[in-house]
Amino acid sequence: MAEIFPHAPITEALIEIRAQLPASVTLRDLENLHSKIQSEYPEKKTRKWIEGKFEFANAKEPLKASPVREDGYLFSSADGKRVAQFRLDGFTFNRLRPYSHWEDFKQAAKKLWEIYRDGAKPVLVTQIGVRYINSIEIPAKIFDYDDYFTAVPRIPPPLPQRIQSFFSRVVIPFADFGAVATVIQTPPGKQDPIHTDILLDIDVVSALNLGPDDGRIWEVFGNLRDIKNEVFFSHIKDKTKELFR
Repeated sequence: MAEIFPHAPITEALIEIRAQLPASVTLRDLENLHSKIQSEYPEKKTRKWIEGKFEFANAKEPLKASPVREDGYLFSSADGKRVAQFRLDGFTFNRLRPYSHWEDFKQAAKKLWEIYRDGAKPVLVTQIGVRYINSIEIPAKIFDYDDYFTAVPRIPPPLPQRIQSFFSRVVIPFADFGAVATVIQTPPGKQDPIHTDILLDIDVVSALNLGPDDGRIWEVFGNLRDIKNEVFFSHIKDKTKELFR
């Protein structure tokens, strides 16, 4: 069982279910579901995205970008700490700090998923995932990364042994569970003048082919959460854990 920290570094946690919806389902259908959760999630915003595609027709014509599209809604709690995303390609539940524990997080997501499932009537679940974004605050500006982390950036010995910035992204397959973990380590753009924040972003996904009512979906979520914990604890050292206690 993973250790529970009173000062966990989790800034945001997400549970996501990608699904195929019937062609007849519209944005208005998703918007109408807001009435079922409005007491807890009163704020509503349209979710928009831009497809990253540019076309060069010829040298004399300007660049062409795909237009902004609407693909769902964000329903937020009054304090903005909880967000339900009801989209045409699936569902996501975002929980911002403070994060309590897995069971509360999962049950809140499951309740929202059931409302989305019953209203949008997906025909197939194609992928699920959990993502935990951690901000680890080191109480110093100059320190040895090896004291806090197991996978650290390396500078060749002839060069100055001080890092101003770095970005690490690795993708780790967990074949026994049919899952893949993407791990990002980097300092965020804005830094405190006294402390050093290190972002540890862990995203674990699994491709599925299950019906929306299949209880195995939540069993797989348990596996993904276990993988997330394994990845997290494999990346930090005892000195880092002391920061969370």
